[in-house]
Order: sequence, then structure tokens, then C-alpha cells
Amino acid sequence: MVPPGYTFAHYPATQAAHDLSVVSAVASIFSNSFGTNPKTGQPYRLGPNKTRERLQGTDDLVMALDSAGGYVGYVYGRRIDTPQGMVIWIDSLAVLPAHRRKGLGTNVVRSLIERHSVCRWVGCATPNPVAALVITRASEGVAYAGECSPPNELIEMIQNIRGQTPDLQGADFNAARLLVRTSFNPTISGDRKDWSPPHPSEPPPWWSSLSNLPYEYEALLIIDRQR
Repeated sequence: MVPPGYTFAHYPATQAAHDLSVVSAVASIFSNSFGTNPKTGQPYRLGPNKTRERLQGTDDLVMALDSAGGYVGYVYGRRIDTPQGMVIWIDSLAVLPAHRRKGLGTNVVRSLIERHSVCRWVGCATPNPVAALVITRASEGVAYAGECSPPNELIEMIQNIRGQTPDLQGADFNAARLLVRTSFNPTISGDRKDWSPPHPSEPPPWWSSLSNLPYEYEALLIIDRQR
């Protein structure tokens, strides 16, 4: 259900890549969502050219708009067929800080997944356990993240998609812990106050291992929707 006061818009990602207003909105949301680089004191940036390039390599973009028609959040991802079943890989997810904790992230991800309802797997790489929690709320199934013992079928699926996802291309992959070593990680800004679980209930068992990741790592979250 769309949160009150907001609307969602869906775009084929390749089409969105040719719409300057959409590309600029995605770039702006990203650049205002991930804190600052402690070395430069500047916000992490993803400019329009790089944003356009990333969108061209994906399949679907879902944007959240506020009551004034301004873009305030997004998710985009790609569909990949594997012998282990279809994968929806989330390339990027962001909501502007002023619009968080209203269900926007959960619902844009859910909208993306529903467009590919026959998919077996939903996956992403993230340094932030809040993002992982949002994605697990958006999809039913068994979640594997952080310190876990993933089944061989899941590992085989990841190996099959590594060449088709920027998150995994050339990354040092630890199958036992579902980690990738990456050159980009916005969490080194040191601002972790938004990482507290956005609800009073007990956090999922993988929460602590993700919330204490070394800055050069991201965690893989994989949801098996058939389990």
C-alpha cells in the first residue's frame, strides 16, 4: 500500500536513462542520502552521467513522489535468469532522510518485486542493515545475510550472476559469510545513528554482523522466496 501523501511511478530503466529529469532526480537522491566522505568532507556523489550508465544496465526503476510531485526515493534493479531460478538484483535503493520511516523504501521494493512475481531470489549488496531490513520486509521467504550458512544452491546462483552485476564483478567474495570487499562504502562517514532498527521489536539474527561490518565490506542479502 502506498503511504498517504505519496505516489509511485514505474519506468523501464533504459527509458528512464534517456529522461534527464529522472536521471537528475536519481542522482540527487543518491547524493543526499549517504552522508559525507570523511576524507573530503563532501557528500558521496553519483553524477548524472554515472547514473545514466547504471540505469542503462538495469531493467526497472520505481520512483516515490511526494504530494508536491517531487522525487523523494527510488529503487532500481535487474532481472537475471539462472539455472537456480530468476533473480531480482537490487542495484540501488535510497530515500531522502526527511521522508524515511514512512514505508517508502519497503513499498518501492515491493513494487519492483511484484513486477517479477515469479522470481525465486531477491538479492543485493549493502553496508547498511537498515536497507537489508527494508528489503526483507518487502519480500516473503528465507533471508540469508551476514554470518550464516548459505546452501550450495544459493552459492551457485551467486557465482552464475557475478559477471552480470556491478556489485559482484571483480569483488572478493566470501561465500561462508556472504560478504564482498568493495571499493565504495558510504558507511565510513561514521554516521550510524540511522542504523537502529526502525521498530521496537527484536532485530533479525543477522543484524549485529551487518551493523559492525569493516568499512571496506558490504554484506550480501539473498532472499529465497521458495522457502
